[in-house]
Amino acid sequence: MLKFAKVIALSCALFAAACAAQAQTARPATIDDAAWLAGRWVGEGFDGQMEEAWAPPVGGQMIGHFRYWRDGQPQFYEFMVMDVVEGGVRMRLKHFNPDLTAWEDRESWTTFEPVSASPEALIFNGLTIRREGEDRVVMTIRLRNGETVTEHILRFQRAPL
Repeated sequence: MLKFAKVIALSCALFAAACAAQAQTARPATIDDAAWLAGRWVGEGFDGQMEEAWAPPVGGQMIGHFRYWRDGQPQFYEFMVMDVVEGGVRMRLKHFNPDLTAWEDRESWTTFEPVSASPEALIFNGLTIRREGEDRVVMTIRLRNGETVTEHILRFQRAPL
């Protein structure tokens, strides 16, 4: 029984050391973790058509825009910025009506705080952007309307400029 206890104690110590080493070697997030999203994406969702485009990283940021239209008529636009904060890659955006009146006031943004970033997914609080191969992206967004939260899945395909 004493040998078994020593083996368990040694295993626990090795596991703890491995976890500590991994935590020490984890690299901080950079905007390059989101670089795979650069380009133009088109898709459908919210009963209409969508287009999203992201510029490659420059100066620690990526900028992008989104437009949504239904029955050939613009419904709204977004201007988006990704940058890096202490918790990882963050996304902030502002919404605009077709006449460019803003939804958010001058000083506020809709912000998606970072959860994790990898070559396959950008995960934010309330939004996940997951790559499926080189030319498809699936976004899952959770929208709150009062007490009700709804989840929407938006599918995009890479498109030429």
